[in-house]
Amino acid sequence: MTIYIEKNAINYPLSKHIIAKFNPKLIKINHYKDIFNRAHQNFNYQKSQNRLILAVKENTFLYKGSKFCNNRGYQNFYYSTQILGCIYNCEYCYLGGIYPSGYPVIFVNEEDFINKANTLKNSFLAISYETDLLAFEGIYPFHKAWINLAREKSDLLIESRTKSANTDKLPNNPPKNFILNFSLSPVEITKFEKKAPSLEKRIKALNIALNKGYKVEIAIDPIIKIDNFKEVYKNFIKYLKENVNLSKIQNIEIGAFRMNKNFLKKLRKIHLSEVTYYPYKIENNEARYEDEEELIKYVKSLL
Repeated sequence: MTIYIEKNAINYPLSKHIIAKFNPKLIKINHYKDIFNRAHQNFNYQKSQNRLILAVKENTFLYKGSKFCNNRGYQNFYYSTQILGCIYNCEYCYLGGIYPSGYPVIFVNEEDFINKANTLKNSFLAISYETDLLAFEGIYPFHKAWINLAREKSDLLIESRTKSANTDKLPNNPPKNFILNFSLSPVEITKFEKKAPSLEKRIKALNIALNKGYKVEIAIDPIIKIDNFKEVYKNFIKYLKENVNLSKIQNIEIGAFRMNKNFLKKLRKIHLSEVTYYPYKIENNEARYEDEEELIKYVKSLL
């Protein structure tokens, strides 16, 4: 493993934990953007490399959530960016359209994020908005501090979205105001989710989370339209019903592929894929399926 590390990030406990665990090759840098924001980077090549960037986040630790996202009924909706980028390389993921680099950035000043979140009142906070935080749990126990915060602040609802199979690394008996939201896809769609765990492994991880006492939700989002779409999703929902006790699932979100047209344009330079090059309808600067409502209605009917 190779780690680019800001000089002022070296002495943080999180940095020391990762360095001690992996004994990586260290390349000291002045600022993470010197690596992360370089021009003409090869995103897919970088995704194949075992490299991280460790940095110190300055000034802003929480951001207002987008009006296009589910705020769960909270007027105060925020998200944190403790990590930029992801271990996975899903061909439909908007992160490829946002970030110039395939190397994830981990901000090591964990306490600053927690302390800022501790000032929120009657709020909803998404902690894996621009990453899959649980996917990094084998590197460092990121969720421990967030779960403890949820336990201390009953008026704060915290959500972690994931495709990860790392639920065995999470603590038991979490508070009810901490939610794990699992993104699940049919086996035929997981071919677009490079480096992510298989559907079988995700289902196993989901069931482990339920047994540990987590409040669990499922996201069938994005629906991807492929050949034999109806049969693919019919078999997927059948598999879901057979392997998950859906009466224990708090909520199931369903949504079809949609993306800002500029993000999609960048994504097409990274992935030559039937997902990225589908002839979407462009409306209000967004790429969507022409029959989006029918796709969602069909999957809902299966449930």
